[in-house]
Amino acid sequence: MQTTSSSGSTSPSATRTALAYGAVYLIWGSTYLAIKLVSQHGAFVLAGTRFLTAGTLLLAFTWWRGECRRSDFSGRSWLNAVIVGTCLMLLGNGGVAIATKTVDSGLVALMTAITPLWLVGLDSMMHRTHQRPSAVVWLGIAMGIAGVVVLKVGDFGGAAVVSTIGVVVMLIATLGWAMGSVWSKRPGSAHSPLVATAMQMLAGGVVLVVASIPKELIAHDEWTLLRTSPPDLTTWLWWGYLVVFGSLCGFTAYIWLLRNQPAARVATYAYVNPLVAIALGWFLLSEPIGIRTFAAAGLMLGGVAVIQLAKARKTLFTRAPIAAE
Repeated sequence: MQTTSSSGSTSPSATRTALAYGAVYLIWGSTYLAIKLVSQHGAFVLAGTRFLTAGTLLLAFTWWRGECRRSDFSGRSWLNAVIVGTCLMLLGNGGVAIATKTVDSGLVALMTAITPLWLVGLDSMMHRTHQRPSAVVWLGIAMGIAGVVVLKVGDFGGAAVVSTIGVVVMLIATLGWAMGSVWSKRPGSAHSPLVATAMQMLAGGVVLVVASIPKELIAHDEWTLLRTSPPDLTTWLWWGYLVVFGSLCGFTAYIWLLRNQPAARVATYAYVNPLVAIALGWFLLSEPIGIRTFAAAGLMLGGVAVIQLAKARKTLFTRAPIAAE
């Protein structure tokens, strides 16, 4: 359901927005383990087939609903899809898959918290009609990063070696993800967010499969690994989970949110995902949760609350004169 403003434009309902945030917050928090397990059998190959499968299913669904238009598949639309797909799938998702092989999951979570900084900064530069983030928004971002640092700083103290390559890969991955996220908001994509998302996943899947060829020639860890260590049933189940929940549910919700919500608010997923991963570890693997975890959770969720309240306050005061007329 949508609500109509005084100007005649429609805005998404609170229920739909809450469901989309729930998908990005909860589902994506559960995909780190799945990506790590699946990537052991060929990171780019299996990620590429994952997005090709999800994109095909989503495009078939939009065609069945009658949302596809001939104009959606213009050269400009496909160019935008290739740019977004390359940034999000190859640099972002592919970077995380590579980093998990050389860097522990705690550091990967810490590096992921950098994404909101890239996202808010790039959004301000590329969309000059948007107002720059306020000091309160930056405070919320800082609280979120501080929470992840508190959560994992103890683990890093005992680490023997931290892969420099892994850290660089994650820096590139977070920057690539932010660039693709901001670019997806530019005009020129398909009229329907679902059609645009399907095109982006198809383009990203093709780019990942193509990129697996030079990666295979250099490191022999794609097609060779897939042949010598074929995925078992459990791995294929994780792969299917990533297709259905990680891509069709989570990624579609993320792209929809980027079109309907401020970048700073959408970026709060980077603070909540580590909490979800920790909760799953406690529930499934009986991993302990101590005072440090609760302190970090307070900072991260506090950062989310600060950003949300800042945006809500701004909306309230900007809409008040209209309501009074």
